[in-house]
Amino acid sequence: MREELQVPQEDDLDFQLSARGDMSALVIGQAVLAYFRDAGVLKDIYAAVDSRAVRIVEEIQRTLDDDTLDDPECFQRIEKILRVLESNWMYSSRHDW
Repeated sequence: MREELQVPQEDDLDFQLSARGDMSALVIGQAVLAYFRDAGVLKDIYAAVDSRAVRIVEEIQRTLDDDTLDDPECFQRIEKILRVLESNWMYSSRHDW
């Protein structure tokens, strides 16, 4: 008997941080990339990804250089960097405060 597949909800953090969620994302991502490769648009997608990655790194750099965030332990900078990452669907299980 096959286990019934449960589709995770958008806000299901347990799924987002689980091994099953990670593996599902990997398999889905590989299938999508293969489809785009076969359609001949993968180069355009890589260019868009590179552009977005550069913007994320630039935003993190601006955060590190922001003199208005002056707490000695750098919690404000860390929090702002985590918000930048999270706004780009990049999560950390270490963000627990």
